[in-house]
Amino acid sequence: MERNRPCKAPKPERRHMNFLTTITPADAALVAAVFILGGMVKGALGFGLPLTTMAILPFFVPVDAALAVNVVVLFLTNIAQFLQMGQMRETATRFAPVLWGIAIGVPLGTAMVSAFSDEFLLLALGAVVVTFSVLSLSSVNLDLRPAQERPVGWIAGILGGIVGALTTVGGPLFVMYLVGLRVERREFLSALSLFFILSAVLVSGAFLLVGLFTPERLFLAAIALPAAIGGMWLGNRIAAYVPAHRFRVLVLVVLGCLGLNLLWRGISGG
Repeated sequence: MERNRPCKAPKPERRHMNFLTTITPADAALVAAVFILGGMVKGALGFGLPLTTMAILPFFVPVDAALAVNVVVLFLTNIAQFLQMGQMRETATRFAPVLWGIAIGVPLGTAMVSAFSDEFLLLALGAVVVTFSVLSLSSVNLDLRPAQERPVGWIAGILGGIVGALTTVGGPLFVMYLVGLRVERREFLSALSLFFILSAVLVSGAFLLVGLFTPERLFLAAIALPAAIGGMWLGNRIAAYVPAHRFRVLVLVVLGCLGLNLLWRGISGG
């Protein structure tokens, strides 16, 4: 399904789900399966749900519909993680520049969602996924000095907000920033959850204004949420038995392949 662009005829050859008609059990099962997988990645690694789901959903869901469903799940799944870390005030104070940057970047990125074609969004999404996978597999990380924390935080927030609004996958930029600061795991998860929560709130408000939310998409989000939570539980269990490094490498390799496919689809016109 295309977004509301009167001047652009729909492409009948696309085999996306029609979100304006009744959602079939098969449609719901596919979406649930994707979010179970995304939840498993997040449960095992502490992040990666939107990175995983947005790498797969565009294969059978319109990009704008995938964005709408994903942002709802992103918001709700990170609230519990943020509260669980118990460092709300400290996190908000230390990473205020990132939060202000997100507040600037999200509106900019949201305006681009309606301005750019689905093909461009596929290219942008594929580029983010491939870049993150390659950098992670090659162990390339930023090494930020204390004096660089705040200025780089503004940059990470603005860029992460723009990419997050375009693809709901602003996480790689936030992850690289936090890894560069070498924060400990508890603070890492607290900060990452807060970044995702603020991004999701702002993106949700913007998507509501531009009409990306429909009853059908909210219904799919209601299906995706428990699937993601169940996947997170499974991911926690897997992390206890499978070496974290092996699981991480496997996830990154698969995501890299999916990202390359998204790039090809964007180049070839879907």
